[in-house]
Amino acid sequence: MTALRPKLETFDDVLPYVGDYGRYQWLLLLSLLPYTAIYVFLYFSQFFITIIPTEHWCRVEELMHSNFTEEERIQIAIPSSSEYPYYDQCHRKDLNFAELAKSGKDLRSLEFQTNKTVECTQWEYSFTQIPYASIGVELDWVCDRDYLVSSAQAILFCGSVVGGFLIGWIADHKGRIPALMVCNTIALFSSIATASANSFWSFALCRFLTGLAFDSCINMPLIIVLEYMAISKRSLVVNVAFGIYAAVISTLLPWIAYYVASWRYFTYITALPLLSVVITPWILPESARWYVSNGKTDKVIEKLRRIARINRRKPDPRIYDAFAANLESSGRQRETATVFDLFRSPRLARNTVLLVVFWKSVIVISFDGHVYSLKLIQSSVFVSFSIACATELPAGLLLALLLDRWGRRLCGFLTLIITCVFSIAELLLHSNIAKLVMSVMSRFCLNMAANVGLQYAAEILPTPVRSQGVSLIHIFGVIAHTLAPYVIDSTAIWKGFPMLIIGTMSFIGAACVLFLPETVGRSLPQTIKQGEEFGKDQSFWSLPSQEKSQFDGRRRYNSCEQ
Repeated sequence: MTALRPKLETFDDVLPYVGDYGRYQWLLLLSLLPYTAIYVFLYFSQFFITIIPTEHWCRVEELMHSNFTEEERIQIAIPSSSEYPYYDQCHRKDLNFAELAKSGKDLRSLEFQTNKTVECTQWEYSFTQIPYASIGVELDWVCDRDYLVSSAQAILFCGSVVGGFLIGWIADHKGRIPALMVCNTIALFSSIATASANSFWSFALCRFLTGLAFDSCINMPLIIVLEYMAISKRSLVVNVAFGIYAAVISTLLPWIAYYVASWRYFTYITALPLLSVVITPWILPESARWYVSNGKTDKVIEKLRRIARINRRKPDPRIYDAFAANLESSGRQRETATVFDLFRSPRLARNTVLLVVFWKSVIVISFDGHVYSLKLIQSSVFVSFSIACATELPAGLLLALLLDRWGRRLCGFLTLIITCVFSIAELLLHSNIAKLVMSVMSRFCLNMAANVGLQYAAEILPTPVRSQGVSLIHIFGVIAHTLAPYVIDSTAIWKGFPMLIIGTMSFIGAACVLFLPETVGRSLPQTIKQGEEFGKDQSFWSLPSQEKSQFDGRRRYNSCEQ
């Protein structure tokens, strides 16, 4: 009994005895599927719910009841433009079309030359590339009202900020599973209600409530599954959730919108994964660390016995007693800290700020910016969106090969600096095919950068403030989410402005990540002091492979000396 006590101080210590990579863990990986679908649908569905065809022009009622084609109505009533779609989208010629129609003249044969224009009050839309009328089309969110599309997207992410505090409080006091069920239940009913929205404010309210679940819908399941997974296999969790599940679902999503061809029915379909709230308590376990932190030792032991049974393990029964005894004795010795402790020491404060800039403010703005920029390219948005999303799987596989060899710092730097190059290239190129290729390659690099960021914060921040620090970074990230749609709206100032902003932000992120410490092969900081000291012994140009070679050399030298 006494021999077991020192080795069973944490949940990670005892998990290998009951199985940390067996049938139970594979079932947990499978259970991530509906929550990944919820995340993808919440993240991307509004893009297709509000999308507006680039080809729209003033609706002239006097011309609607004649046998004019769309092209003829544009030629007769709309001023031409030198840029795609080669006519003015917000103004029409200032002519009395009612009198011209009554004159009996063939308007097709006349050229109405006038420098006077008036603003549109109604619009026509071409549904050649986008085969349905979104809510943005139904409510004419174009021209001087086109900011409403971005505002609706920003409101969704504002809901996520509120949800982060509200759902986070529930998670800390009532448990992760009840919190997950609350946020997904609210999102289910608000998603269904979205389909009945008939104004901007009713739509915005529904999306705000739906946004309460954004991020929490996947963060909590990921954290729970990570806790029950072998330490050496934890990268598998993120790769399965985002590299496989999210890649496949996001690639299929635009085609669901295309073939359903109704934004209201599409909203109902994207709400379906939220029905998993009904079976959540049966497919996901409660957080083991939440049980431990709340003194529910009996629940932890019960969970361990269940894992052993499913994994067909028969550990020594004394292990459970030793682990329970160690939990009780160590419970009084834990270091407590708040998020403010991250800023009380200069090095830890610097790392926290760099993580905020690198992970959320840069990656989110760049990533979202490239997602929304697809509608600026003169090609099928459904095809380009699918191709961009399909890059997630190969990006995840490539990163899995490189991340532990090259390290977080070098991988983060390379992916963002290459994104900067591709974004500037997209700005300078004029061919639509070339622009699409640059956009897809940028998305490929950003997929890898995002996966680097997912692990970096949890590895650099010390244990007492790890969850609070990640939550802080999340809040800044949601702010970045709300800003990203307006990056694309900057085309009103200059067509190349979005790619210039994205390229600049990517460069800033690449520069910031170089000043973060490398975490590959190093024990994670367990105290605030260790967090402050973490990485001080590293040189600026060191790589994991170099450090490993130096370590092996010292070990061989010491062996020879002995």
